[in-house]
Amino acid sequence: MKKLRKNIGLYFIIDGMYTQDFEKYTQIAIRNKVALIQYRDKDADIRTMIGNAQKMQKLASNSSTQFVVNDVLEVALLSNADGIHVGQSDESYLNVRTQMPEKIIGISTMTLEESIEAEELGADYLGVGPIFATQTKTDTPPPIGLVKLKEIVDKITIPIVAIGGINTQNLREVLDTGVHGVAIISAILTAPDPENEIKKIQEIIEKYNKR
Repeated sequence: MKKLRKNIGLYFIIDGMYTQDFEKYTQIAIRNKVALIQYRDKDADIRTMIGNAQKMQKLASNSSTQFVVNDVLEVALLSNADGIHVGQSDESYLNVRTQMPEKIIGISTMTLEESIEAEELGADYLGVGPIFATQTKTDTPPPIGLVKLKEIVDKITIPIVAIGGINTQNLREVLDTGVHGVAIISAILTAPDPENEIKKIQEIIEKYNKR
């Protein structure tokens, strides 16, 4: 099983809201050595999700890229994904951990209290946000901003991935908080050249880490 890196860097969420060409974007991510990709497809039926996830995992299994499934435990299990990401109202962490004892489990959090609780439960990483306003989810609460993100980073010891409205313009500000990764969706999937956008993001992260 692939171990989760402490410094995740780019965490690319391939979302059915923007594309159904999941294999194409998985291949792009692998080709560009993206550390972690997530499959998210809120409107798909379970059979479609399982099929997509199995194809994505097969591609990722022969690479350094780790593959996690958003929310749906059955899909994560049947695709033999490297892990799963769950929200506060999704599958309970303890149930997921029982069924995926050796896999990566990430939990979405918004507050310091939620983050501390998730770390104490045994989460492998946290997805914290939304940091900025985002168009990917219509039901998101107000952005938490960089100050609250920094408070969480300073108190938590497991890797933290910032999410929500992050792009090349505000990426450096987010990295200044000390996060271990940035989850990006629309800035890549709506870009004129998504692969080039990934390269630009990774270049910013690489240069930042070499300072």
